[in-house]
Amino acid sequence: MQPFAEALRERVPSKSALLAEGKALTKHRRNKQKAACAGLLAVLLAGGLWQLDPAWRSEDVQVAIGQRQQIRLEDGSLVVLNSGSHLRIEKRLRSRQVELVGGEAMFTVVHVDTPFIVRSQGVQVRDIGTVFNLRSDSRGVDVGVIEGSVEVSNEHTAPRLLQVGEQLRATAERVGGIEPANTDSLTAWQHGKLRFDGALLSDVIGDLQHYRQASIRVADGRTGALRLSGEFDSEDVEALINMLPRILPVSLQRGSDGSVLLNKTR
Repeated sequence: MQPFAEALRERVPSKSALLAEGKALTKHRRNKQKAACAGLLAVLLAGGLWQLDPAWRSEDVQVAIGQRQQIRLEDGSLVVLNSGSHLRIEKRLRSRQVELVGGEAMFTVVHVDTPFIVRSQGVQVRDIGTVFNLRSDSRGVDVGVIEGSVEVSNEHTAPRLLQVGEQLRATAERVGGIEPANTDSLTAWQHGKLRFDGALLSDVIGDLQHYRQASIRVADGRTGALRLSGEFDSEDVEALINMLPRILPVSLQRGSDGSVLLNKTR
């Protein structure tokens, strides 16, 4: 019987061998479960990130007072920045987005499947293959369309379609009514010109502020309600400021810091 018992032991695993094999199988199953969970988590995370569309890199471009700058984006779209402008270019997973922190820019957008979005002061402008101008300052965000169309919205307003030859002013709280746009006036700044056609003096002053460091203000609503027409040199806004008392009933009050206050005289 001894040879038979020894042969049987060789064919049947021992208790310790069975326990070791069981532990190995359990560990293998746990590793597979962990790998499966990790893979599922990675898929869920990737899907969540895709939906959230986070910015994973950004680049800031700031233009000095009195200068203009042209930028070609990676997708081929062209951005022309006006004096004193600040643009933030973002890298995102599923959209092309930039933020106009302040100033003025003309966007000529290359049409691809990925949406192109410009944000500023809580306002979002979604391009639908077009050329448009965006100006962002203390008055709000002015959007004017030269070619094609865009959608303008904020958190409180459904997207509003703005088409070629139209403009509007928007803020984080409201989107104003659509008005006709003078495309020559919208693009004049790219040629070193400021063009006004019966513009409120308050709006003229807002435009001039992009070209000077020191502040320029109107004293009150009566002064701001005056209107100005004409074409002027954007590279010499001081000449225009000095000219204002000769073409409008206003006086100039200059501060030691270079600031200017306009006051209606009659």
